[in-house]
Amino acid sequence: MPPSELFNTVTSVFREEDWKFVEVDGREVIQAGFEAHHARVDLHVQVYTELTAVSIVSEASVGTIDPARRERLAELIMRANEQLNIGNFEMIWDVGRLLFRATNLFSNPGGDPDIIRGLIHTTIAEMDRVAPIHSLIMQTEGAELAGLDIQELFGREDLIPNPDL
Repeated sequence: MPPSELFNTVTSVFREEDWKFVEVDGREVIQAGFEAHHARVDLHVQVYTELTAVSIVSEASVGTIDPARRERLAELIMRANEQLNIGNFEMIWDVGRLLFRATNLFSNPGGDPDIIRGLIHTTIAEMDRVAPIHSLIMQTEGAELAGLDIQELFGREDLIPNPDL
């Protein structure tokens, strides 16, 4: 079966931007990786032709983690989600895997390249934005971990630069 018009739009955006990607055989899915400011961000982009939707997911995998870190990661994503208008952070609880997902439904079968491009930029930027705090949580032990003020960490410009500057 030939690729859908929407999948063709997604791959066209990647080609226009000269972003490297790999198509997953037999599915309307591409995978790509980007070097962002704080971290490498891997993307999984899936087209749902029947819904005329595109979903873009980035992931930070840390393996199985202890309950104290998992709770701090849950607070991190809750506080990050409070600040979002597009997309959301999620966590696969049992393994402590952090995800950011942005999805859009389109009114036409070809979608909109500018919206797709924006979703990709948003997904990369949001995962990169929480990377320093995520890293602190993963490196901190015991009482220091319990004492981390996640809300205060979001205000530290040495961790998250002010976008207005």
